[in-house]
Amino acid sequence: MKAGKSPLPGDMPFALVETGAKGLRLAAVNAVAKNLGLLPGQRLADARAAVPGLLTERHEPGHDRASLLGLCHWMERYSPWVSPSPPDGILLDVTGIPHLFGGEPQMLAAMRQRLAGYGYTAQAAIAPTIGAAWALARYEGERLEVLPVEALRIDADAARTLRRLGLKTIGSLLAIPRASLARRFRGETSAENILLRLDEATGHREEVLNPLAPPSSFIAHRAFMEPVITSEGLEMALTDLITALIGDLEKKSQGATRLTLKLFRTDASRVEIPVGLSAPTHDLRHLLRILKPKLEIIDAGFGIDAMTLEACETGPAIVQQYGFMENGNSLGLELLNDRVMNRHETEIAALQPVESHIPERAELPQFRHPGESRDHRARRPIQQKNNRPLLIFDRPEATTVIAAVPDGPPMRFTWRRITRRVVKSQGPERLAPEWWRLNENGNPRDYYTVEDEQGRRYWLYREGLYGEVEGAPPKWFVQGLSP
Repeated sequence: MKAGKSPLPGDMPFALVETGAKGLRLAAVNAVAKNLGLLPGQRLADARAAVPGLLTERHEPGHDRASLLGLCHWMERYSPWVSPSPPDGILLDVTGIPHLFGGEPQMLAAMRQRLAGYGYTAQAAIAPTIGAAWALARYEGERLEVLPVEALRIDADAARTLRRLGLKTIGSLLAIPRASLARRFRGETSAENILLRLDEATGHREEVLNPLAPPSSFIAHRAFMEPVITSEGLEMALTDLITALIGDLEKKSQGATRLTLKLFRTDASRVEIPVGLSAPTHDLRHLLRILKPKLEIIDAGFGIDAMTLEACETGPAIVQQYGFMENGNSLGLELLNDRVMNRHETEIAALQPVESHIPERAELPQFRHPGESRDHRARRPIQQKNNRPLLIFDRPEATTVIAAVPDGPPMRFTWRRITRRVVKSQGPERLAPEWWRLNENGNPRDYYTVEDEQGRRYWLYREGLYGEVEGAPPKWFVQGLSP
């Protein structure tokens, strides 16, 4: 029902109505209307004549699809592989999951009970194939052979053809040789091809489930017998999830670079928390430091009854070995970036290399938000030459230089209103301009590394050559500083 409308009484006949080629027809009926003989597809006029007290609402398929997708997301508490089966079905791949709920019967009972609490009447079944599960759920059977042929997901014309031939159950079709079925019941579409649907239901032909969000190979899932409300309980569950996920990552020598933590509330809502990492890792302590603060801002409502942690993106794990009595950690800066970025939900800028020999163009900042996808395979450190300073200015700063000879190294220079005397110098290193740039200055640069009386080192360059342009001597710039 739409928001703002009172729910209909459950003991009244009710139907959804849609406009067809020949007027209004019933799109769906409730159990009371069905018991009174009303069926989907029936003309509304005929239905009202048979059941004068029939209540109706206009069918809105768009709202149905939105509700079905919302219910699919809610069902992810039972499995990460969830797919809608329109107009009113949901498919789940629960391979290796039922034991978490006490077994298949207990899992189905929990689903039905929870859905009934939200006002849904659900029929559920577990089977080895999608086709068999679809049939057993919709026709409420225990064995595929005794179900009617309509349970094969074939269209009405194909079902009528089978019934005219006396083939009313799936078991009667299984008794016929496959070659005979292929010759007599070969349809152009899946709903017409009886042998195709029979093979899908019995497992002779594989049918793939396409989940809403294809999950990663690395995912940890936990369902709780009782809802968890306290922060201590959530932290214990989170530690358990991370430990399970790390175990799977270590087996493949992989580390997580992007994680998604999902918490499912008892009121059918959920919280989804993305986490981004600077480098592939499967370090338990680091992941706990990143994820635990996220729980502090979570509103558990009436409780959390399921949690999942998925490594959405992974890469080869960075494993370090230290020598005797060595406790250094070259990943310290990246670990700090992870904590700052994920705690404050802000972007972090990291320098990325650019193919350019001009120093101020050789690297650019790249901003990344927590949870944002990043290709760590292309990640590489910025290479510095031995004589390049650690600090390079975004824009070179002008300076005035005095040299012993016009083309010689600097002896004294004035920068930021302070004059400095040079005691040591190294150079020059000539860099040619990037001639392929349309607006590029055509003057080469001669770089010098110099040291003043206080031991400070500077990286200067002269742009242009003496005597090249009469009356216009080369210009000097400070490009960077060294410790």
